[in-house]
Amino acid sequence: MTRVLEVIYGFGYGGIRTFIMNYLKYLDKDKFKVDIYAFGFDSSPFTEQVEKMGANIYFESENNAHGRPLKFVWQLKKFMNEHGPYDVVHANTNLISAWVLLAAKISKVPVRLAHSHSTDHFGSSLPRMAYSYLRRGLIDWLSTGKLACGQLAGVAMYGRNASFEVVSNGIDTGRFMKRNEKRVEELRHELNIPDGVKVYANVTRMDPQKNHLFAIDVFREIHKLEPDSIFIYGGMTPMISPTVDAVRDKIEEYGLADFCRYSGPIMDVEHLYQMTDLWIYCSAYEGLPFGPIELQAASVPVIASDVITKEIDLGLGLVYFLSLDDAPEKWAELAVKTQKKQLPTDLIVKKFREHNFDIRQGVRRLEEIYSDSNRDEVNRDNNNPQD
Repeated sequence: MTRVLEVIYGFGYGGIRTFIMNYLKYLDKDKFKVDIYAFGFDSSPFTEQVEKMGANIYFESENNAHGRPLKFVWQLKKFMNEHGPYDVVHANTNLISAWVLLAAKISKVPVRLAHSHSTDHFGSSLPRMAYSYLRRGLIDWLSTGKLACGQLAGVAMYGRNASFEVVSNGIDTGRFMKRNEKRVEELRHELNIPDGVKVYANVTRMDPQKNHLFAIDVFREIHKLEPDSIFIYGGMTPMISPTVDAVRDKIEEYGLADFCRYSGPIMDVEHLYQMTDLWIYCSAYEGLPFGPIELQAASVPVIASDVITKEIDLGLGLVYFLSLDDAPEKWAELAVKTQKKQLPTDLIVKKFREHNFDIRQGVRRLEEIYSDSNRDEVNRDNNNPQD
């Protein structure tokens, strides 16, 4: 039995948590035993689901990874010594992986994996850049394998000439292709959405990264063209937060309160996808987000900002890219003329497999990485983006 420790900041509504749970569901439970160490929070709405999948989740409410990294290392080392020994530590923590892997090295964990889930690591200030390069150097020294959600995310964290392996954000396509009419109608009723109107959405973590204020600007222009249309926003954060307040203020300023819906946390997001006509994914930066991938499985078109990697486009004709420098009017015009259409399931499955976004393919490779005693295999040269 291979014992794996997944390390993550928090365990809430976000893509990294989705990645861990997607893979956890399909890992061979006879070969792998998984623990999750979630720091910075003391609870998660997903604890019960994790435990049903056969894993244990432990919370460390303190977050010392930024301000007091040596204390963070000591806390994590202490945890590993008490709950281990572990065969694998998988740091899903971007550049914080440096401190996770240092604790793993001290604890004599043989397989130490860093994982980049973002393209924003270094910032622009000189002190932050220097600190980031320090952590990159530690990752180079301490890791036995470097992973990334996509090529851009890997280059951003490890460097242009680094070797790393892309482990795609695989999903269960069947979950998003199936349509539950009863649940979709219940959701429409809960959100007070009339029949026969077009529904647009940007339901992501309420964080400046996700650029919700720009999405509201776009919907303002959509509403001029389609006065009955509805916009759904938010969901992945408490109702009281600076970003939520700023978005609501802008909605009030534009006189759109009767046409915007705050979704609240929705566990069965597949049904939300199925009731919408188009998503506005205007993030300021991303690694390789799950949302556009899942939406394509549900046959829902997406307009994405062109800072997002083109790897999200699976060739189904559902993804359109625009610049954040383009006027909201241009986004709105494209949104209004884009029509939702149900694609054949066999075509969806085929494209997901071709682009390695089928969860079963990804799980097989991750199991090989966890089991592989020859760590050079993880950093295979044919995954170097410069080759």
